[in-house]
Amino acid sequence: MGQDIPSTPLSLYIHIPFCLSRCGYCSFFSLPYSQSAMEEYLRALHIELKLYQSYLDKPLASIYFGGGSPSLLSPSQINGILDALTWNETAEITLEINPIQITAQFVSELKQSPINRLSIGLQSMDDAQLKWLDRRHKADDMPARIALIRDAGFKNISLDFMYGLPNDELSDVTRNLEAYMKLNPEHISAYLLCLDEGCARHEQGIYLPDDDRVEAEYSKLCEVITDNGYVQYEISNFARQGRESQHNLAYWKSNSYLALGASASGWIPPIRYQNHSNLQAYYNNVKEGMLFPNAVHCDAKRQEEDFIMMGLRLLQGINLDVYKQRFGRELLDVYAKPIDKLKQIGMLELDGKYLRLSRAGLFVSNSVISELIL
Repeated sequence: MGQDIPSTPLSLYIHIPFCLSRCGYCSFFSLPYSQSAMEEYLRALHIELKLYQSYLDKPLASIYFGGGSPSLLSPSQINGILDALTWNETAEITLEINPIQITAQFVSELKQSPINRLSIGLQSMDDAQLKWLDRRHKADDMPARIALIRDAGFKNISLDFMYGLPNDELSDVTRNLEAYMKLNPEHISAYLLCLDEGCARHEQGIYLPDDDRVEAEYSKLCEVITDNGYVQYEISNFARQGRESQHNLAYWKSNSYLALGASASGWIPPIRYQNHSNLQAYYNNVKEGMLFPNAVHCDAKRQEEDFIMMGLRLLQGINLDVYKQRFGRELLDVYAKPIDKLKQIGMLELDGKYLRLSRAGLFVSNSVISELIL
């Protein structure tokens, strides 16, 4: 299956599915780690890289190692992957890292690689919450571990923050985030706890807070983080000026991205595709030289709707000029009736050449977007 080389900047996602242990809230594709399993996986990944070589000949805009726990890769294994790639001078190259793997030796060796951004799966600075989430690090350990990263020369750190946990109070959210502020990351990603089918906590029938409680927590975290000098640039993401996640912005702007590794999903217009989550099926596809497995050809309407759905996640909203360039028509004309309705009830705003969610529309964004495009 051949495709034209994307005209928008190309990003690359690489999925490493192995974990030291599986957290009870996690429903992502992950597998128990062993050195031999990792080595077998990397052999397949290097073959897959060669399958997409025609796309990877041009410099990449961003590279993201996700998982799983991609920090289970050794720095030499990371370099082995990156040696097969080229990227722009300003490219963001991110590694997700498990806090327990932040050691002086690891970060010192990692600094010898091109990795220039670390996304740390912190989740909380409350030990009781960390225990419930099956995280193995302790809150008191984190200042020293962040100092190790800084001392090694890393200047772009993102921390994950989990909210909507059982028995949370608003004061807990505030206290937790105040501890985050002391770590002074460049970026914070907030995640609402969802116990999807397939995770251990779902099977236990855990009670989660109701919508009113979760909305109050979301409002509080937005307030605390922005009051500390961060810019909220996406529904759940906050950054110091100029430290927005360039890789995730590629998703939200509907730019092209390749995705390699088991279960990884990519977008090379007009194709959305996903590698198998079954490891042996993934290996078989790679061995057979298959490109774009489980491909879905998106028609113009689907591409347009996806662009709107992703673009409205950004606080800036959808650039009306970019929309017209991509789809050859005016967004405000095509969706005039639902836009007018949603503006009247305070869910959408028009600010110059941008259409965006209002502050009230952020927490109910899925409902607003559905009302707009369905």
